Amino acid sequence: MDAGEVRTRMLAQFGLRIEPAMSEYVVRQIGNTASSSGASFPVMGGDARTGVPVRRFIPAAAFEVASPTSSQLVVVTTRART
Repeated sequence: MDAGEVRTRMLAQFGLRIEPAMSEYVVRQIGNTASSSGASFPVMGGDARTGVPVRRFIPAAAFEVASPTSSQLVVVTTRART
């Protein structure tokens, strides 16, 4: 997982906007806490709605990459040109 994907997921999952330096920190923390179940780490950023600075503890499990299940698969169909 790269820093750009971390920023996108932080915004989508937690409503938290983070700077590039913080996203790099999160990538490092994910690598450090990967073996610890139930581990969390602090993240500082801005609330997406209000812009107020916040500090939240984010569970490392929120960034685990799960193998896709049948409910997660996306089917893309295209129409033939006529």
